[in-house]
Amino acid sequence: MLDSDKLSSLTHGDIDMARKTQRALTKILRDERVSNPGANPEFSAFLASDDVSLRFNAVVTIGGVDYLAATNTGKQAVFGDLDAAIKYFAGCVETSDGVYTVAIETGEALVKNIPVDLAAWAEAEIVRLGVRKTAQQAVVAGLDVQLALMAGWETGNVKQQAKKAEVTAQKTAVVEDIAAIDAEIARLGP
Repeated sequence: MLDSDKLSSLTHGDIDMARKTQRALTKILRDERVSNPGANPEFSAFLASDDVSLRFNAVVTIGGVDYLAATNTGKQAVFGDLDAAIKYFAGCVETSDGVYTVAIETGEALVKNIPVDLAAWAEAEIVRLGVRKTAQQAVVAGLDVQLALMAGWETGNVKQQAKKAEVTAQKTAVVEDIAAIDAEIARLGP
């Protein structure tokens, strides 16, 4: 993973590391594996800018050296989603176990600002959470209706059992979400 100083320079546009295309990265990894057969690259993605558009640039580290991911034209690669970045990374590795660990660095771009008036914010948040709780209770009621119609499906065919298990898991998650909402309201309340 990139150290904080290097990440800071990357997210602020001060990029001085070598750009390498996918083919060049494949060659570098192939050459590294000659002397170190177990070598695997490390992948990092970082915000392409300080906004929250979640467009990423990427760094591939091979043998302790960081390379900025580049397109075939040599431009800095920009990924609109991590699916595209993972496909790029996978293309750099000729032989792989199919596991790609990617460190995601967003810096402070997604950190929420602290409200100016915490008391007013807490009151508004309690109201917002109350609305969310009511909506989640409606979801549970709808799931309860479905579960009632699935009576006996726990011993039915494979698809019936799977559907009932899925709806039961959904209900459990929403009930736990309601409990988390209640806990947050209690934490914020007087």
